[in-house]
This record gives sequence, structure tokens and C-alpha cells, in this order.
Amino acid sequence: MLAKSILLSILTVSVANAHFTLRHPAPFGKSAANQDQGPCGGYTLSDSTPVTEFHVDGEAVAYSSSHPEVKVLFRIIEGNSPDGPNSFKGYPIVEQFGAGDFCEPRVTAPKSLVGKQGIVQVVQNAVDGMLYACAYVRFVNGALSDLPDTCKNGTGVDAGFGEDAALEALVSGSSDAPTGSQTTSAPTGTNTPSSGSLKSISLVAGVVGMAVAVFGGL
Repeated sequence: MLAKSILLSILTVSVANAHFTLRHPAPFGKSAANQDQGPCGGYTLSDSTPVTEFHVDGEAVAYSSSHPEVKVLFRIIEGNSPDGPNSFKGYPIVEQFGAGDFCEPRVTAPKSLVGKQGIVQVVQNAVDGMLYACAYVRFVNGALSDLPDTCKNGTGVDAGFGEDAALEALVSGSSDAPTGSQTTSAPTGTNTPSSGSLKSISLVAGVVGMAVAVFGGL
């Protein structure tokens, strides 16, 4: 009983402090220590910030999340300020079940941004509140033809479209994002469930996996 109580306590702390790592486009910074600090997880734009080409008709956005359940906004911001007045939803709100790698290969931006620079902000609404990461990009024509190696979905990760008023409030406009009941599947060799019936299984698997990892490290 004592061991069970300790495990549950550790799991609670672990989940409450879990964050995500933006893999593509290249983030402002790699540390997630201050990811609860908006708008860019404690980072600001500088001369050393990497710039990634972003294809307005479809670009991959990839990250790895340690949350077993999270809602995600892909926000496109015009200009060099993450607080700029013009921002767009590059894809419908994603609801992800299961911790691990996730990639959306078809995030879009308005064609009017081609030739300009801007910011891609990924915001997760999770059990520990809002989490932020940003990437500095240069908008280019067309769609990404060769997906990066980081664009993959982890085993047991399931996702669909969701709703979140707090995330929607961050957006002032909307790009030509697709609509429907499911997110686009990223090409991957891993097992990538897409059935909504697997969501509860993925959620349990994510929680159990985190518990085992935490308990095994004691």
C-alpha cells in the first residue's frame, strides 16, 4: 500500500511538471524549463535564433510531448514579435491522446505571407496549464515535399480535432486550414492508431508508461 501511495504521488508530480519539445521547425531554444512562460517558453528572438523555411501550402510541425492528454494550437504570427496583432490558426485545434512523438505535416499559412518572416507558435493546453514554444520562420511558396526525420507519430499516440476556448482566444484570424474529424497522418514506420476507440487505451498507456519510467528511476 505504501509503495502504491509513493508511486501515485510521484506520478502526480511527474504529470504536473511534464512539458513538450518542439522538433520542427527549429525552436527559439531547446530547454523546456520555463515553458509555462508565454509567449515563447522563456525565450526571446535574437540574432542567434535559427530561421526555418515554412511552406505556406503545408509545412510539418513536429514535437514530442510527455503529456498523456493535451490540446494543441499551431499559431502563425506575422512579423518578428510573438505579440504581433496578426496571427492565424495554421490547423484546427488538435487533441492528442498518448505521450510521445507527434507530427502534423500540413500546417498552413496565408499566401500573403510569402517572402516575409514570422513566428510559428505551438501552444499546448495541458494538465499543468498553458505551455509555449516558438520557431522563427521565413514563409515560402508551395508545400513541403520531403518531410523531416522528426515528422513521425509515436506508438500509441492518437489524435483528432478538438475545441478549446482558451487556445482559440489567442488567434485573430484563420489560414486555409483543412477541416474534418481526424488529423492528417504523418508517414511513419511506427504503429499510429487513428481510431477514436483507442483514445482511452492510449491515455492509460501514456500514464502507465510515465509511472514505470519514474518508478524505475528511483
